[in-house]
Amino acid sequence: MSSRRFRLIRHHDVSGVSGTGPVAEGVQFTDGAVALRWYGDYPTTTVWDGIESVVAIHGHGGATEVEWLDDESGPDPGPALPPRETLAARPWPDLHSAPEPEDPDPLHHERDQGSYGGAPPGSWSSYRVFR
Repeated sequence: MSSRRFRLIRHHDVSGVSGTGPVAEGVQFTDGAVALRWYGDYPTTTVWDGIESVVAIHGHGGATEVEWLDDESGPDPGPALPPRETLAARPWPDLHSAPEPEDPDPLHHERDQGSYGGAPPGSWSSYRVFR
């Protein structure tokens, strides 16, 4: 199926926060994942593993329902995606494993700081100290 747009329609405001009527809009992607954008004074975007999770958390036992804006259109004509259940779990990438540059700031060296980053030498100008 292709991605589908929807709205959450709240018939009864259980929490007293969002009011009634349309309270959020979203899209269900080809793999079943859902992005949901809340209306209101403090709009928020959340991502869910599927529409079932959205309904379980925000449906409030039927007080809120999903209104599909797009018909279910059948198979997506684009590339075939494997079902999410068949994908191997992968850890998050380590974004901080790259080595530190040898000298990230050529105007500032540890040797200039003295013991334990003490006061700068008297030969430093105020430009260099307070840049």
